[in-house]
Amino acid sequence: MRNRIARACSVLAAGVAVTSVIGLSAAGSASASAKPHATPACGFNCFNLFSKVLGPFTIQNAYIPGDTGVGGKVGVEVNMNYASNTHPNEDFTGAQVGTLLNFCPNFGGSGLSATAYVCINYPSNYPVFESNWAPFGNQSGLCVGAFQPVFNGENVTLQNCGSQTSTIWVGDLKNSTFHHGHLYTPWVNGASTNFSHPLTLQVDPGTQRPINQLKLANLNTLTGGVSPDQQEFTFSFGPVH
Repeated sequence: MRNRIARACSVLAAGVAVTSVIGLSAAGSASASAKPHATPACGFNCFNLFSKVLGPFTIQNAYIPGDTGVGGKVGVEVNMNYASNTHPNEDFTGAQVGTLLNFCPNFGGSGLSATAYVCINYPSNYPVFESNWAPFGNQSGLCVGAFQPVFNGENVTLQNCGSQTSTIWVGDLKNSTFHHGHLYTPWVNGASTNFSHPLTLQVDPGTQRPINQLKLANLNTLTGGVSPDQQEFTFSFGPVH
């Protein structure tokens, strides 16, 4: 699977970028005065995940006391924290690593199970993401995922990159929505084999220690074909606003 991800990354570098699929129009319009919400060492190599419910100034974070960029290990919880350019625990690299064409056996790819919800129900051009914790720009080999088998209500945690399908996330473009120039979309987990209502990324603004815990939750489609704000995410690189 590591080789598959490496090949998918080369596809991304060749132009199958997330900006062409997920529509990060706001990333290109960030003002020069906006603070970089990744450490200077990581800069534009890092991406900033944010949710529709919390807004662009609260981003993905590895919940490790001290926020020094060390101490990462499998099982560390991932939450949404106030964005700062001095928080190395908020540095993540990776973003889009390909499409389902690269990962689903039924499309000729590999890495995901043929019984995964995303392979059975989504078209081959849906974007696939992996998020590597990279304090100060140094990739740790730990990615945002969950212990398997995955289940509804499970906390999202750091897991070894490329070793299991729970570190793979797929943008559900069908249930996406535009808001203030950003295309927000649910991120469905690659390990979900639910027949319906797959497990997707969700932020819980009511948690403490950590605040804004990221969890797996069943995709909830509302009237109009979109999901709740807690399940809608987008990202930008470097400066955000």
